[in-house]
Parts: sequence; structure tokens; C-alpha cells
Amino acid sequence: MFQSNSSKHSWRGTGRYGSAMMLMLALLIVVVGMVAFTVDVGLMVLLQAEVQNAVDAGAVAAALELQRRPYDFDAARNAARDFVQLNSVGMTGLVAKDAIEVESGDFDPDTNTFTAGASRPNAVRVRATQDNQPFFFAKLLGHDTFGALAPAIASCRRKMDIMLVLDLSGSMEDEGRIEALRNAAPAFIDIIEDLKDDDHIGVMGLSADPDDYDPEDEGHSGRLYYSGLHPTSDHNVGVLEATLSDDFSYLRDSVLTEDVLEAGKYTRYTGTGAAIGDAAHYLTYGSEARDDTQKVIVLMSDGRANKPNNRGPKYAKTMAEYAADKKVSIYTISLGDDADLDLMQDIADMAHGEHFDATGTGEEELTERLEKAFQDALAAIKRVQIVQ
Repeated sequence: MFQSNSSKHSWRGTGRYGSAMMLMLALLIVVVGMVAFTVDVGLMVLLQAEVQNAVDAGAVAAALELQRRPYDFDAARNAARDFVQLNSVGMTGLVAKDAIEVESGDFDPDTNTFTAGASRPNAVRVRATQDNQPFFFAKLLGHDTFGALAPAIASCRRKMDIMLVLDLSGSMEDEGRIEALRNAAPAFIDIIEDLKDDDHIGVMGLSADPDDYDPEDEGHSGRLYYSGLHPTSDHNVGVLEATLSDDFSYLRDSVLTEDVLEAGKYTRYTGTGAAIGDAAHYLTYGSEARDDTQKVIVLMSDGRANKPNNRGPKYAKTMAEYAADKKVSIYTISLGDDADLDLMQDIADMAHGEHFDATGTGEEELTERLEKAFQDALAAIKRVQIVQ
């Protein structure tokens, strides 16, 4: 007998329906697997973020404690563990104390490396592990738990040698700028003194042609600083108005005064590069410079680098590179409306510092803005921060 056409069509329809069901079932298994995978991966990502947040908090707390008591590492370690454990991490709660590692050491921002065990540490590294977190779906594949490890390094301020490099060119006579400097600079000394961090401060004037200016002949107390960096007198040299010192009363009452801070005192020109290079050289090789300190230049200028002739900005950047090579950071402040903001920003960027804007006109306005710039610069210099 022959099979009817209707029977053939029924058989073929049933086959197609069965194939479709198998395909749908396979797709459903894939979708469920993807959802399960996404849930478990999400748990892993969330745990990693929570551990990282906890160790970040612990590293900052330890660095702050190490600032207050530089030789009490036990206090810093306890602070790190306490702050890590203030954070709930994963589904099992707090990170165990024995899963938290704390080390003090030296962090080098140029190489982005941490070396444990420095005698005068400037950073703290915290690492924490949270294990035995249960999977939801990976258990079906024989994976019951997972964990996460996170490190963090926080820098802490250390004692510093700070050189104030101040523009005393002729343009400082304009619009109340020199008056603002005289008003604001002593406040910088006040803040440093109040911190009690064993910081030393020096003052260098920006800058002089050694063929045209002699402090002794002028009856001035500063001295030309001959670093040997500058190939001609047209490059200028810095004028060391005060060596590094912790005699803050002397700096306030005898250096940052009307008699010393005089516009056009050395020249009407602005030899920014010479002052940067000489300040960095002195902080590195000067007889009063200390080996175990962080080196910082705070550069304030109201104008545009014009020494050496036709190459002022380029030479300023060259000397900023020299400072960075000597691991001297530069924080720049632009005073008044004629300052070269782009150059000051570039100098700060090249030497791992920051730039602060104190533009404006008039003694009152500039005093307010310069005081804030000095305060902001110190806050940046001294802040505790996560560096890795």
C-alpha cells in the first residue's frame, strides 16, 4: 500500500516541531548559563571593589597616623586594620585582621615604585584578602567559593626643605602686586610653623644679571647663587635671600619684609629659568639642605620669562626638567593679570607639582588671592593621598 500525502505531511511537521523544541531548549540552556555566569562575575567584581575601598581607607588612615607619629609604626598598622574593618566586605562581613598586611616604606613618584622598610618612610602600603565568598551558580561546575586581593599605597607628608622663589622684577611694582606679596608671604610661614613637621624654608629672589648686580654694593643682605648651571650672565642667577632655616620669626620679621621684598630690586627682567635651576641646585647640594627630606619649590611670578633673551620660556622648562631630575617638585603661583599662565602650568606639570591662579588687580584683591594660593599650595604639598 502507498502512504497518503497527508500522512507524509504530518510526519514532516512533527519532525520540524521536535527540532524547534530541541533548538529552543539549547538556547534556553545557553541563556541560563549566561545569566548564571553574569551573576557570579558580578559578585566577583563587587567583592573586588569593596576590598579595594576598604584598603584605600586603611592606607589613608595609616599614612595620617604615620604623619603624626613618624616612628610609631604600630600605631599606623593598627589604624590601617581598624579602618579596613570598618568596611563590610562581601557576604561574610569584615576582613579578618590576619588577612590585612601593612608595610611602611618609600614611594618614588618618578618610577612609581614602593620600597618597604625605609628608615624615614613617606608612604604606607596596605593589602587585604577576603576569601571564602560563596558562588551561586558556579557550584554546579564544582567551584564553591572565590576571593579577592587588593593593595593600596598612600603617601604621607614628611619633613620638607622648601624654597620660596619670589619674583622681584620691575613689573611687581604694578597694581599692588609687591604689597600683596608682603602681606601674604608671612602667612605661608605661619602655616608651616603651625604644622610642626620639622620643615625648613629658604627664600630665593628671581633673579639677577651677575654682571650688573652686586648685593654688597647695593647694601643688600642676599647673595648671588652660583650653581654653575647657566652658560652666560644673560641667563641670570638666583639671589639667595635666606638659607634654609626653621627660624620662622627671622623669616617673617627680617626677610619677608618691605626692605627685602622690593620690586625691581635686581633688574626689571624675569629670569624664571635661572631661579628654578638655582633653587633646585641649592635644595640638592646646598650646605643647609638635608638628605632625608622632600624637596619643594614654591614659585611665584607675575610676569613672563624673558631671560635669556628670546629663550626665556624654553629655558624655564629646561630648568624645570632639571628640578624634576633632582626629585624637586615645583608648585607655581601666577600673580596678577600679566602672568604667563600656560608656562606656569607647564612648569608645575613637568616637576610633579600643581599650578595655582592668583590673578586679579589691586592690593586688597591680590592679597586675598595670593594668601589662598599659598594655602592651597601647602594643602597640595602636605596632603595624604592614594598614589597606587
